[in-house]
Amino acid sequence: MSLILRINLPFILTGLLGACAIIALLMRVLPPHILRRLGLILLLPGPGLALALARTHIGPGWLEGALIAPAVVFPNCATLLTLPPGTTRAAVGLGADLPTRLRLIWFPLLLPSAFLSLLLAIVFCVACALLDHP
Repeated sequence: MSLILRINLPFILTGLLGACAIIALLMRVLPPHILRRLGLILLLPGPGLALALARTHIGPGWLEGALIAPAVVFPNCATLLTLPPGTTRAAVGLGADLPTRLRLIWFPLLLPSAFLSLLLAIVFCVACALLDHP
């Protein structure tokens, strides 16, 4: 079983990281209402299709990782999209430097969604790697 993880997991993680980078670029370009709809459209069928591809051994491993990426990025994206737009600006106006803003604003806001994203990434990547053995 550990040989299966060593063979398949690097390809799945490569696809996951590449797709997360593409989604991060889309977050900078697209407006929030389009991002929400796109995230919801890709959220449900993506991981299911990744697990189906892993089970049937069709397609490269990086494709499975790319299909998992919307489920991993969506919790963080939803948290960032619901943040009031003037939060950081108000903190800067009150004299908060970067470490203080990170410690008091960004980490408490993003920690629960980052933990959920990490948990989803681990579960889906290991499940795809285990299902992808002949």
